Amino acid sequence: MTTVTLSVTTTSRPVLGNGGGGGGAIPPSNTVAPVLSGTPTVGQTLSCSTGTWLGTLPITYTYQWKRGVSNISGATSSTYTLVQADALQTITCDVTATNVVGSASATSNSIIAQDADAYAFLTAASITNTTQVDAINNLVINLKAAGIWTKMKAIYPFVGGTATTHKWNLKNPLDSDAAFRLVFFGGMTHSSNGILFGGVNGYADTKLNMSSNYSVNDSTHISFYSRTSAAGFQDFEMGVFNGTSIIGVTLRRSDFSFSTYYAVNSGAYISFTDSNAAAFYISNRLGTTENGWRNSTKTATTTNTALARPSLNMWIGGQNFNNSLNQPTIRECAFASIGDGLLDSEAANFYTAVQNFNTSLSRQV
Repeated sequence: MTTVTLSVTTTSRPVLGNGGGGGGAIPPSNTVAPVLSGTPTVGQTLSCSTGTWLGTLPITYTYQWKRGVSNISGATSSTYTLVQADALQTITCDVTATNVVGSASATSNSIIAQDADAYAFLTAASITNTTQVDAINNLVINLKAAGIWTKMKAIYPFVGGTATTHKWNLKNPLDSDAAFRLVFFGGMTHSSNGILFGGVNGYADTKLNMSSNYSVNDSTHISFYSRTSAAGFQDFEMGVFNGTSIIGVTLRRSDFSFSTYYAVNSGAYISFTDSNAAAFYISNRLGTTENGWRNSTKTATTTNTALARPSLNMWIGGQNFNNSLNQPTIRECAFASIGDGLLDSEAANFYTAVQNFNTSLSRQV
């Protein structure tokens, strides 16, 4: 009997990842890009995923965050906390995958970082228009850079074109009287250019009581950005008056020999020439010195003894005269504010910030 011996030959799988690129190892290859997550506002922390990769294991990952096209120094972990310099900048993260064969990089999606205060306002007012979003962000950034933001109690930028969007206080965008959001009464027209007051019964109550929020000798300012020249006698753009002390912006029509701009906290007035014109007006008090500003120019100054602030809410669109509307304006307002007193340099910078803001919205004068 003959014996037959059978033999079977098998071939094993190649061993991957065998150092030096040998043994058929496969370099990293990205199939799904990294993804950024988190709230895109200054002060918040973003996270970057690795994405999905093919290649020989193990794979390690490194990170580099970028502001625009530039690397952010020291930002080399999977998380990054946004800083003020990131506001309105494009933020991305490069992820580099490395194994025994080599390395490859992939870039995450991009986000536009926003100032946290601007973001809060835009969210409350449901503003999503890109031009308006950028305008608000730039306004807040510029006010902060000029040291003016902390001096503000109420800022009314009047964006969005409706009563619902116009009511919000940029400095504290909460829907409450305590946050000084506006309550509208009477006739006015809301548009993308701001609020056109009707000169009859329309006004906005800021709910900011001047006596409750400011002591006798506190420095204060109010401002009103007028897009139109007055065409009639209606002349109180904003203010309060209790019969003794007055705070207001008053722009009378040109058939008077002068136009008055009432000084903060005094029955005396500061006289302008040609203040009938459309412009940005600031009524400002520092100690006992009262200044009137038109745009970037201090046009008048006087000194008055301090009087107690009226225990009345500041109104926009007319004067709050013991809780009755006095001489309502027919002007269109594109911006208003209430806050602490401004130094000369701050008042000039304030005008620049507000003018740039309105220019970006194509409603400057």
